[in-house]
Amino acid sequence: MLRSFFFVFLLTLALLGAAAAANDSHRFLMTGLTDAGDTVELHFDALPLSSGKLVILGNRSGMSKAVPFSYRVMPLPPGGLADPVVEITFSDKQALTISCDPLSDNCRSASYVVEGGATFSLLWRIDRHPSVVH
Repeated sequence: MLRSFFFVFLLTLALLGAAAAANDSHRFLMTGLTDAGDTVELHFDALPLSSGKLVILGNRSGMSKAVPFSYRVMPLPPGGLADPVVEITFSDKQALTISCDPLSDNCRSASYVVEGGATFSLLWRIDRHPSVVH
């Protein structure tokens, strides 16, 4: 539980740190893949905005797209062991729930979601030091 709490703290700190950053290259993001093999990024705006965008880079299919979303970091249950969870909601009301391993940068969504014409892999990775933000 302490590790999960620490991870949620770090996730929240990263999002708050993005608010203080003057440069967009310091934003928090997660990366994954689409069913077509394109790289997809979840760009999280700094708290307290709790919004962001899903960006399909189109590096394999040639079809890039950005889809806005809102998110919230779910509170940990009191006294229980749990992985930190981020709940993402798109404008069409589809939800993507991602839980993260507090000991690594690896995350996993609870189900497949189709958004922007693409299906996303269940696996996501936190990019703590993004070099380019689209």
